Amino acid sequence: MPPPAAPIPVIVGGRSDAAVRRAGRLGDGWLGIWNSPRRFAAAAEIAAKEAASAGRPDPAARHAMQVWCGLADSKEAARGCLASAMETFYQLPFERFERYCPYGTADDVAEFLAPYVDAGCREFNLIPQSPDHDQAIAGAAAVRRLLART
Repeated sequence: MPPPAAPIPVIVGGRSDAAVRRAGRLGDGWLGIWNSPRRFAAAAEIAAKEAASAGRPDPAARHAMQVWCGLADSKEAARGCLASAMETFYQLPFERFERYCPYGTADDVAEFLAPYVDAGCREFNLIPQSPDHDQAIAGAAAVRRLLART
């Protein structure tokens, strides 16, 4: 108390259509993970329709993607770091996630993410994995700069 002067945005996450509908009905946006650019665009449309049905014709629509990514000097090194981190975290083979997880140089990762930008994504929550902490931070910053040009 007192409440903040500006409203705090609530972003609803989840992969299912039910989660996307909740985002449209109740939230200020949707946070996707492990989705294709086509699915991202379709989810944004579902959220907008649900918002309109709920009497919210102009929702904030802060739709975003959470993306695990590997950043290194080569695709092989980036994949190795990313696969190891994800397999440890999820206790599942990396191949289950690989198609949704870019890796390589910052250019490679930005190229992978560009179709999401084209589909309407304006925010990415990157989970960068690199051989070195400083390289992860620098790589994420480079991806940001590259995407700002698209």
